[in-house]
Amino acid sequence: MQVKSRISKRLISIILTLTILVSGIALFPDKAYAAGWLEYAQETITLGNAVSASIKDGDYYGLTETSSSAKHYWHIYKFTMPKNGLLNIYIESLSEQYFGYTVSSGFVIYPTSDPDNIVWRSIDRQNQIQKNYSASRDMYFGSTEIALGGGDYYFAVRQLYTNNTPYYLTLSYKEPIINVSSISLDPTSLLMEPGSQKTITPTVLPNNATDKTVNWQSGNPSVATVEEGTVTALSVGSATITATSADGEITASCSVIVRCEHNYQTSITPANMGKEGYITKICSKCGEKIETRIPRIDDIELSQIYYVYNGEEHQPDVTVTDDEGNTLEAGKDYIVSYSGNTANIGTHTVTLNFISNYEGTQTQTFTVLPIHVDSISLNLSRFTLNIGSQQKITATILPNDATDKTIIWRSSNPSVATVENGVVKAVSVGEATITATTVDGEETARCTVSVVCPHSYHTTLTPASKNNDGSLKEECTKCGYVRQNVTIYAISDIRLAKVSYTYTGQIYSPAVTVKDRSGRTLEKNKDYTVTYSGKRKDTGIYNVTVTFKGNYKGTKTKQFTIYPKSTKLTSIKSKRKGFLVSWKKQSNQISGYELAYSTDSRFRNSKVSVATVSKNKTKKTVSGLKKGKKYYVRIRTYKNVSLNGKTTKLYSSWSKSKKVTTK
Repeated sequence: MQVKSRISKRLISIILTLTILVSGIALFPDKAYAAGWLEYAQETITLGNAVSASIKDGDYYGLTETSSSAKHYWHIYKFTMPKNGLLNIYIESLSEQYFGYTVSSGFVIYPTSDPDNIVWRSIDRQNQIQKNYSASRDMYFGSTEIALGGGDYYFAVRQLYTNNTPYYLTLSYKEPIINVSSISLDPTSLLMEPGSQKTITPTVLPNNATDKTVNWQSGNPSVATVEEGTVTALSVGSATITATSADGEITASCSVIVRCEHNYQTSITPANMGKEGYITKICSKCGEKIETRIPRIDDIELSQIYYVYNGEEHQPDVTVTDDEGNTLEAGKDYIVSYSGNTANIGTHTVTLNFISNYEGTQTQTFTVLPIHVDSISLNLSRFTLNIGSQQKITATILPNDATDKTIIWRSSNPSVATVENGVVKAVSVGEATITATTVDGEETARCTVSVVCPHSYHTTLTPASKNNDGSLKEECTKCGYVRQNVTIYAISDIRLAKVSYTYTGQIYSPAVTVKDRSGRTLEKNKDYTVTYSGKRKDTGIYNVTVTFKGNYKGTKTKQFTIYPKSTKLTSIKSKRKGFLVSWKKQSNQISGYELAYSTDSRFRNSKVSVATVSKNKTKKTVSGLKKGKKYYVRIRTYKNVSLNGKTTKLYSSWSKSKKVTTK
């Protein structure tokens, strides 16, 4: 029977293949023989709701398909399209058989008004519903959309063989999409000035297009922008405004030219002696800017800067040039004024007030010279002074009728000795040359003063600190001479004799050793004092405060720790996937125990498990371990202490480990 069935299937396959290749007949018969299958419409599908079914033995297989080896099974549903539109077909199944598109399989739609005529059918490579696969759901699925008029229809699922695997079918209605066919703009070109706005009106056809949204874009946003058809001109130039349909298929454009009928406003940034200026013209409409450089004032010269007194006023000519070599004009670019009576002996000022394209005030000077001095001499050539003392020097000037017998006094080293009106004052140890010079600077006389000091010393102590050296300095209060300056080396090392102890109940006070950076050991009570915090016998962390004195300053706090007393394992017994461990009770100065076990005898971190045990217990059962596995076990105590407002655990040393093999 099975052999006969296979032969029948092969014959059917050959016949179907030849039918497709040679005759090209449709996937379904031309006539559906409605009288035979209409009564097998299984149910009415409400659009949007899913139905499920499975092709199996006993289903309808068509009046014309009587061969027992080639039954074409049918599932027939009735549905209603509310109006013209799109029908979405969605199907999914655990079996891909429902997605086969051959002579034997597929989907077909008939109108109820003429059920012998096919309005749509799935055909391989034509109306095929593309098969997809969801790995997460282990499910095949696919969908398509077809255009149908309003009315009632039959939907048929046709397969060659029974499947007994459910399929899930959903038919849904969707409004048809009417695409935009054209966009026209009014106007198609614009001539604008910067800052102005104009509106472009779009006409979208057909009027019943599904989405008549227009997207606007400027090809040159720096020249013109567009928003909802309103164009804003920003700067001189050209831009193309484009209107595009929502689907991006249809476009229309408007060319925009932005130009400006300039209206310039002029401002001046005057030049001066230090910088150039500018004449700036800015269009009030488009902002176009034109700058013309005003050259910087480069040089001011007087025609003469020295005159010999003759009783007449002197007004030297002024020449002003810019950095391009151009000569400025008096009265146009600047105004000149002269100070006082310029016939008098002395220095006179020429003032230039700049105007128009220039700004600022500049001054130049010239001098009217007196009758010259022929010679000057001093009554002393060399003398000695103590710090703080003074000496008057007398100068003789010839001729006696010189116009200006004023003397200018100078000291070559004012830090050693100063001079004023011929009075020399000793300031510090050293030597200085005192010079007397005539006003015209042509005649001079000199003498030498030596300053000495009867020293008076003062001692200054600068204590050393943790990071900085100090000093012991002896210095003269009169001249600043340093007779001695001894370095006190900085404190470099502060150590406790011991920083950790194990609790025994006794008080601990570790000794302190302090050294400076030269390696010298400082003396307790002379260079520093030591204080200890707390009772220092309970488990905890204690401060040792070192306070420096004498040649040293500052404080430093060190810490030492009293750790809890350790315990030891007393026994360990194997249990099923675990063990029972016991230890010696250690109740003084502890908060609890930490039990560590590992398959690694070295207790490396990645393989270690730790259990916390109350201080009142001396045994613990560990379970959930691997069967027949060797474990190493050890224990330690811990104490919770408070440090800076936070709780810190202090641990004893680990006990010797014991090993055990789980059952």
